[in-house]
Amino acid sequence: MFACRPNKHGDISNAEYIEIAFDSIEFYSIHKNTYNFDSLKSNILMQINDSTKREVVIELLNSAIDEVDIHSYILTKDQYKRLETGKAQPNTFAFQGEMIDGKYALLTLDGFKGVDSTSSDNYADSLQRLLLHLHNKKPIGWIVDLRNNTGGWEYPMISGLGPLLGEGILAYEVNRDGKIKIEYSYAKPNENGILTKQIELIDSVVILNEKPTIVVLIGNDTGSAGELLTLCFLDNPNTILLGTPTYGVPTGITGFFMPDSTMICVTSSVFKNRNMKGNGKPVQPYMYESDNTKILSRAYKWIDENR
Repeated sequence: MFACRPNKHGDISNAEYIEIAFDSIEFYSIHKNTYNFDSLKSNILMQINDSTKREVVIELLNSAIDEVDIHSYILTKDQYKRLETGKAQPNTFAFQGEMIDGKYALLTLDGFKGVDSTSSDNYADSLQRLLLHLHNKKPIGWIVDLRNNTGGWEYPMISGLGPLLGEGILAYEVNRDGKIKIEYSYAKPNENGILTKQIELIDSVVILNEKPTIVVLIGNDTGSAGELLTLCFLDNPNTILLGTPTYGVPTGITGFFMPDSTMICVTSSVFKNRNMKGNGKPVQPYMYESDNTKILSRAYKWIDENR
């Protein structure tokens, strides 16, 4: 996900900084063949000189990549450090689970902010333990609430939800040339039919024997990796999406470091589900419901009728 370029440039001018940035922005961007990056770069160069503060240059770059694609962004050295050390995640475990009326298992997942192995492992392991705890209470159906899942690091969330998502390929990232860049799987059978881990964040692969009935709640705040999770559930057996269309950035990011350790994150791929459904636009629900006072009752009703 992140491409590392060594700092070989030392002190460089603002113009050189922009040239270095655009060299990689254009190389990685999914919009390389459809956007005039030279014009965008020239526009920034006309607004700066050697006395322009680097913070201003970075802000101009941030506005430029946002103009190309709203999912692209820039992280300062300190912001990336917080992700790298697990300090960016406001809650240690941004998920909750409970049984409702002794029948329905409700899992609520917010986004996961971090790229460090410790917090990722803890999140995935704890989420899966919670899921299996609810499973032991024998719910007649599951509700997975992604309405506040704004995204973040997708691997811990997929790993934690793995028993519900099941085995095999769950989703893909596809680049601008239509080629598969990343394949997402929780577990897949090997040539001997034995399940093997694809995401190394859990101690063992657990697959539920039955195909549970699942309602996935989505909305306008479901974004980025939250939309990837939505696509992982799309076309699953006994599963529907309920709510309103997602935010509309179901796309992958490639990040690269600048000489000053600023990280530029560029939209570089489109998420698609296991059946290659997905176009980089909002994911649509099977059943539309914008009234949050009614959405859970509709979920219960669907589970009762389809379990």
